[in-house]
Amino acid sequence: MGKKADNYGSSEKQISTNEPICSVNENSFGKQIYNLNEATCFIALKLNKKASDLNLIRDALIAEENYMKNIRLISENPNSDNKTEPDVKLDVNELAEYALNQEKVDLTKDDLLKIYNTEIEYLKFIGVVDE
Repeated sequence: MGKKADNYGSSEKQISTNEPICSVNENSFGKQIYNLNEATCFIALKLNKKASDLNLIRDALIAEENYMKNIRLISENPNSDNKTEPDVKLDVNELAEYALNQEKVDLTKDDLLKIYNTEIEYLKFIGVVDE
C-alpha cells in the first residue's frame, strides 16, 4: 500500500504532463473515411504539437479543403454532375501559399508544408493513399 501511495504522489503529475493531447481511433485504419478532427489529431501527435496547436492545424486542413474546391480537385456535392478536373494536381507549395495569402492561416509556410506532408501519413492510415 505504501508503494502505491508513493507512486500516486510523484507519478500522477508526470502522467498528466505526458498524456496525449488527443487520440486517434485505431478502428479508422483502412476505413477510407476522412475525419477532419481525427486528421488534426493524427498530425498533431506525429509532429509532437501541443493542444494549443490543434486549432491552427485544423485551420490549415480547412484551407486545404477550400483550395482543393477552388482548383476543382474535389466537388462541393459528390452526387452532382459537376465532375472534378481529372488532370488537376495538388501542388503543396501552391497550397501553402494559398493558405497563407487567401485563408490567412496563422502559420509559417514551413509549418504548413510539415502539416500537409504529415497528412499524407494519415491518408495512408485510413487507406485513401497507397505507399
